[in-house]
Amino acid sequence: MNDEACPFGLCLTDTQARLEASRCLMCDEPPCEAACPVHVPVKHFIRALRFETPRRAINLIRERNVLAGICGLACPVGQLCVGACSSTELDMPIAIGELQHYAAVTGLRVGHKPTVAAATGKRVAIIGGGPSGLSAAAELARSGHQVVILERNPRAGGICTYGVPAHRVPQELVQGEVDYVRGLGVEIRTGAELGDEYTLDSLHADGFAAVYIATGLQQAAMPPVSGAELDGVTDWKTLLDGLSAHNFGEGPRPHMPKNVLIVGGGSVAMDVASAAYTLGATEVDIVCLEAPREMPAYHDELSEVWEEGARFHTRSMPLEVTGKGGKVTGLRCTRIRWKEPDKFVPANAEAIDGTEYWLPGELVVFAIGARPAVDIAKLLPGVKLDHTGRIIADEHGATSRAGVFAGGDAMVAGGTTIVKAVAEGKHAGQAIHEYLGGAQS
Repeated sequence: MNDEACPFGLCLTDTQARLEASRCLMCDEPPCEAACPVHVPVKHFIRALRFETPRRAINLIRERNVLAGICGLACPVGQLCVGACSSTELDMPIAIGELQHYAAVTGLRVGHKPTVAAATGKRVAIIGGGPSGLSAAAELARSGHQVVILERNPRAGGICTYGVPAHRVPQELVQGEVDYVRGLGVEIRTGAELGDEYTLDSLHADGFAAVYIATGLQQAAMPPVSGAELDGVTDWKTLLDGLSAHNFGEGPRPHMPKNVLIVGGGSVAMDVASAAYTLGATEVDIVCLEAPREMPAYHDELSEVWEEGARFHTRSMPLEVTGKGGKVTGLRCTRIRWKEPDKFVPANAEAIDGTEYWLPGELVVFAIGARPAVDIAKLLPGVKLDHTGRIIADEHGATSRAGVFAGGDAMVAGGTTIVKAVAEGKHAGQAIHEYLGGAQS
């Protein structure tokens, strides 16, 4: 495979893939498979690559993970499959993510055609076309059900389309994998907003036998910090959505000053930092509660942003966004200590007297998480929510309303990573199939 002009991201060549696959120890009980949320049969797909049968390799992977290529690039493999690899004790771990990406790209290039079961005549609606929704749709379509994804954005893909920076996961790859799901017979309706174009009741009236809610968390969280109303204060979702829309030719290029202040220590904050540099920022300061080893962002993402030149202000929290003439001038912060050890949440942070400092900047971006839409309870009648607005579901994704299932970030304890959302979507798809009278595989 020639990687020079590959639109799906830098990929291994055929020779590199075979050589890397040949290093696998072929463990009897592979720890890499156990560490994968979707339990991709790593040993078997690597064996297929070793013996030059990439079609079998991608069949094995996509049976478990419909977003194989995306996860090959975006998964925190160091904390999952690669981190568990037995070869680490002998030399260095197998590049499992790169091999999975190689197999997925090979499948996209040859136009791999999936097979599905005979039609059941039953219809399922999926609210949200992100990783969890796409995974559930694929599972249900393979079982013979007629599946319709209702996506409020102009494009499907969720966080993969509107959040993950293009240099990490190219949009050609995202849309290729979305098209793979379409190839299973799934209909994707974009621009379809829950509450405007349809409701749970109307979906039932239209003949959908089950509904899967995979809306994600649609609004960015904002802290109660003075000055948040100033011109020059925004959130991660507004910035990343704006950049994605611009890249698609669907909106203006987001304004980016030279000096940017980012609040947050997770992966989204690192994505914002990368986006800021892409848009022309030269000075990026990141303020977060956690110490370096406490930050929730993955090591590779932290290293990338560090190498780009970002300055980290750890064990710190913002006190006030400062401004002049209604515009941001900077951020007043303070050092913190934890009241209780190993409890890295804002409520456990205690300001240290006499440690206040000020950082200059023209833009403040809060990247501290997400929350459900404020009117989510009205949009989901009969579906129980917790105090944060997340959906309460059982181990199979079933909610309190008959025939309605949920997964991904919208569910209590759901989502958090792309691959975990994919796993929840697949599991819920199996549960919905059983609910509709099919045998659980």
